[in-house]
Amino acid sequence: MSDQWLRKVGLIVSTGSKGLDLSNMRIVFRVNAPDAEAPPTAYIRVYNLNASDAKSIQNEFQTVTLQAGYQTGNYAIIFNGTIAWVGRGRESATDDYVDIMAADGDEAFNYAVVNTTLAKGSASAQAQYNAIVQQTTKYGVTSATASSSNLSSTGGVLPRGKTLFGLARSSLNSVCRSKLCSWSIQNGKIVVIPLKGYDNGTVLEINSRTGLVGVPVATPNGIELQCLLNPYIQVGGRIKLKQSELTTTTVKQQGIYPQYGNVNLPADTSTDGTYRVLVVEHEGDTRGTPWYSRLICLAIDNSSGSVLPRG
Repeated sequence: MSDQWLRKVGLIVSTGSKGLDLSNMRIVFRVNAPDAEAPPTAYIRVYNLNASDAKSIQNEFQTVTLQAGYQTGNYAIIFNGTIAWVGRGRESATDDYVDIMAADGDEAFNYAVVNTTLAKGSASAQAQYNAIVQQTTKYGVTSATASSSNLSSTGGVLPRGKTLFGLARSSLNSVCRSKLCSWSIQNGKIVVIPLKGYDNGTVLEINSRTGLVGVPVATPNGIELQCLLNPYIQVGGRIKLKQSELTTTTVKQQGIYPQYGNVNLPADTSTDGTYRVLVVEHEGDTRGTPWYSRLICLAIDNSSGSVLPRG
């Protein structure tokens, strides 16, 4: 078990080779990374900056990198993206702040356009994906090494040619869904994972000894839980829970649970306690109480055999 005390944060705003290190200030942050075909976002509040630094963040710096963890334990980047807007204000007579709202890959998500035709005999899922990534790369979003090969692991080539036209994200939605995959943006890279697969990294055990806070609960949205902040928890990765620490519900008569009409069934639990992370939200305050990771997970269908290698 890694040390999980003595909080550590690294916050740098930059433009090109010029940067400003804000790590020693009081920092409050919330990072949300969904497996929902959308960019991760970060809200960051920095307290009591001098006027010149606050002005530089407003008018000059364009990107932000946030690291979090522990001085002698897990410590890694939890967000790297483009600053969308900056606000300044005062919280009290003694404390002022600068708010930074940022997104990872939002320019590619909003502006990348694909306009090409793949000839008959060459319109495979991988070829379509490569054409899409060629356009997102212009906005700084590239492909995780294994994503294209993961798309090509099933199926073949379309019998006719294929025209790709419109927003790159729409074409990416189409090609991924045709192969029963989902995609997400993580640190400037497109990561594609089968719906029944997972990122083949280290399985992180989460229990009362490794930082679990409260009790995991099976809900209609998935297995929801909270733990001490762990920067190595990523969308598509795996965690392992003790089944004895999980609150479950068994529905025997659907008509009386939880209401008549629409029935929300709780998520299935895993027999071996292994789950895929669908959503992770990191929340922290360097001089306050919050220092948590909140997760929504689903049980892994091990019959699939679909695994995304690291890369």
